[in-house]
Amino acid sequence: MVDTSHDLHLFDQATSDIQNTISENHRQDFLCNASASLLLDELQASFTSTSICDQRLVACSQKFALLVQNFAPYFEILALCVQLRSEWASWLWGTIRLVFRISSNHPVFLEKAADMLETIAHIVSPYRQMYEGCNRNGPVSHLAVQDLHLAALMSNVYADIVCLCLDLYKIFCRSARVLWRPLDYRFARLEVRLVRHRKWLERETEGQAQNYSEIAMHRREYATFLSRQSGFTGNNGEDSNEQMLARRIRRIDKAREWLSNGSLISCPETHRSHQSPMCSCDWFFKSPTYRRWKNIPFERRRADDLHALAGDWQHRILFVQAREGFGKTTIAQEVAAILEVNGDGPDPSTEASATASFYFDLKRPQMCYADQAMRSLASQLLYTHRREPLTLDAVCLMLRRTSFRETATTEEVMAVLSLLLHQHPTYLVIDGVDECNDIEVLLTSLAQLSRKSDTRAILFSRPNIKIPLEYQKWASDAPHIFTLTNQHNAVAIEHFLSQLLNQMADQGFFGIAIDRTIIPRVAQVSNGELLWVRILLNLLQSPVLSARERYATLQNVQFLRGLETLYHSVLVALQRRSARERRMIADAFRWLSFSIHSLSPSAMGTALSAVEDHSSDMVDGYDLLHSLPELTCGLLHLENGTITFTHRSIPDFLQAHATQLSEFSLCSENEAHAQLAARCLLQLACNMPQQPLGALRPPSPPRPPIIASSSSASQRTNRSEDSGYKSLSSSDGDSAIMQPAQGTNEHDPRNHNLRTLAFDSHLPFLRYTALCWPIHLSRALSPSLHNIDLSSPESYPYLPALYAFLSSRLAITVWVEASYRYNLPPTLSRLVGPLSDLKSEISPATVKGRELRFVVTALRELSERLVELKRGFEGALRQNPSLIWQMTGLGVGAYWPVWEEILGVD
Repeated sequence: MVDTSHDLHLFDQATSDIQNTISENHRQDFLCNASASLLLDELQASFTSTSICDQRLVACSQKFALLVQNFAPYFEILALCVQLRSEWASWLWGTIRLVFRISSNHPVFLEKAADMLETIAHIVSPYRQMYEGCNRNGPVSHLAVQDLHLAALMSNVYADIVCLCLDLYKIFCRSARVLWRPLDYRFARLEVRLVRHRKWLERETEGQAQNYSEIAMHRREYATFLSRQSGFTGNNGEDSNEQMLARRIRRIDKAREWLSNGSLISCPETHRSHQSPMCSCDWFFKSPTYRRWKNIPFERRRADDLHALAGDWQHRILFVQAREGFGKTTIAQEVAAILEVNGDGPDPSTEASATASFYFDLKRPQMCYADQAMRSLASQLLYTHRREPLTLDAVCLMLRRTSFRETATTEEVMAVLSLLLHQHPTYLVIDGVDECNDIEVLLTSLAQLSRKSDTRAILFSRPNIKIPLEYQKWASDAPHIFTLTNQHNAVAIEHFLSQLLNQMADQGFFGIAIDRTIIPRVAQVSNGELLWVRILLNLLQSPVLSARERYATLQNVQFLRGLETLYHSVLVALQRRSARERRMIADAFRWLSFSIHSLSPSAMGTALSAVEDHSSDMVDGYDLLHSLPELTCGLLHLENGTITFTHRSIPDFLQAHATQLSEFSLCSENEAHAQLAARCLLQLACNMPQQPLGALRPPSPPRPPIIASSSSASQRTNRSEDSGYKSLSSSDGDSAIMQPAQGTNEHDPRNHNLRTLAFDSHLPFLRYTALCWPIHLSRALSPSLHNIDLSSPESYPYLPALYAFLSSRLAITVWVEASYRYNLPPTLSRLVGPLSDLKSEISPATVKGRELRFVVTALRELSERLVELKRGFEGALRQNPSLIWQMTGLGVGAYWPVWEEILGVD
């Protein structure tokens, strides 16, 4: 037997690579003596025993089987050339079997891997036909035994397919790799090599009588091609590798955008912006419970042992629970920051850990769902590992033949997140779990992820959440719940308060003489509530209190025990603000609690700075937003330019019946909507330009009637009784109400050059006021559970504003034009009846009575005019909203002002 070790070294190298790549855990499942028939039987059994509902696994099994069937005759042809070694075939089949088994834990990625192998199955040479042709033609010299040159050329295909299987294997396990080229690049080269191999082998076996010089020439050409392929590295420089890496990193951004819903892609971190903590959290990091959870090591060998991971996953999840106001968010932020900083760990031989965090927030509807949390965590981890070869390969595999819907499905998100957690050691920090709208879904998804990875998760919540039974483990203390009390942070709060209050005393906040022995009592009254401490300090630093009053507050701090008592004291202090400041504070509370749609920072600033007349005493919206935290003694919080309540207990307190006597109360939803309707109407009547919103376009030639789609493009809310903006479906959410229907030409890029600005770019509050004032007014007129004091000057606050609005035809026309520009035609028919019913409650002899009767008459006329517009000109106004200023001679009478005539008069 001739020594073939040199000529057939690729076979030996491939089997050696298999042995060196497979982890110790997977070697137990690796079948060293696998055969094609055994593997086909196993794949056949997997999809015949699978339930009908899991047809995806059936399809994947069939694709794997197709590759095995098409490539198995390869070894029969090879046996004509050289004596086979049993491990060449058995180790390849064992590798394919292992890839199928471990990828089955990630079904979405299994589909992608199966598609890739199916592609290979269709490209490889028709070995069965070639082998049968060789048998029919009889033995020929160029296919004789010991044709080492032919066997060596065929070994390249074997090595390429083994390499592909190992690349897929590495994606599904935690392994380190030094040399790397993108998976799609390697797969494209493999396809080229297989096609070239097929052409060569077809010529090699095409007939019985052949010209051996041509065969030798074809072999030399194929060998030259393989030699060029082996030495080809693009531009053969680091720049080429960097360019390939840059292109793949751009795919990470594409994948993150696909995973998220668009609201989280702008920043890699969606947890609340980290600020220096008011109070040290060292006590938490030193606690035995946290240290036990934190010090569980990440072991690469254990990460691939799914049986072991599924057996003790409950011990890797820690629940941290405390009452409201304790400071859980502050602790969560510190935990996430510390874990991220210490990710590298003390041992350089261990893989660095990553940290991803999410904060549930009821004040932001898009941040209240478990699905959104999983999308955010996956997006963060993709960004963190954007330069990791395994992650880049996984993204390449995931994006292969993806239809790219606007957003990935929940299953796809979970598949990506599960694989990322399996590839890399990761800490998950989830805060505000009790504010999640589907806690059970969240905890079930977390359990599913923890069974397949060694991730560590820490969850912060109030004690009122229900933990599923699967988190319990027999004969153990799982689930691990760390309940925080005032005994845990008492020392830290006392140290913090003593330091800050003594500093304030030195600065004269409490006058000249102060008994500093009363300072430690403040920490005792706080009862461990960090929120209480924060609000108290903001109150003591407020300029509305004198030094004597601050000192008296400290002396009687025991009467401020509890958040509600402290909130009440803050409201009393806010009564000392000027009338304008009180109005802005009360409006801020109302907008944050009862707005139809969340206002942007610029729109919120405009809404709060608006005044009832055209006086020049205007406050800049940006400065106003930044002053609100100080004006409200810390009840409001500014984060990333957006104003929010500091804590969700604050709006709960303001909506409680106990605050009904305060002008800042939110206990009456009708009254709040009445005030907001008044603000919108005054904005339209007094603070909007009384002129066309854009350049006037001449009327278009008459066209056939357009079937309007007003019902599907109208303003939509959850309440069918809201105003005249008809609702297509009562299930439509408020979050969709500000989206105009498609088809308007106003923002068509074909009609504008690059320098053209949107008509409302300088009017950030116009969209909201134009579309939402009827909704606020409708809700203000709905039946109320609270008695209204008709003698109060604050009763019916929308009447003066509505009177001013209906008295100005220019303001009305601006509103109608804006509505059509937003492609939401206005209608007010539902408001006329409820306003008419108020006549029996308000005497016509009063100012309000006279205003009401004018409003009802004017609103009824306006409603009729809007109906006429909709019937006769809706299609034209949708195409050209400025037509509302050019209604002369169009059969609508003299109701709508003609802008050219107004300019002529001027």
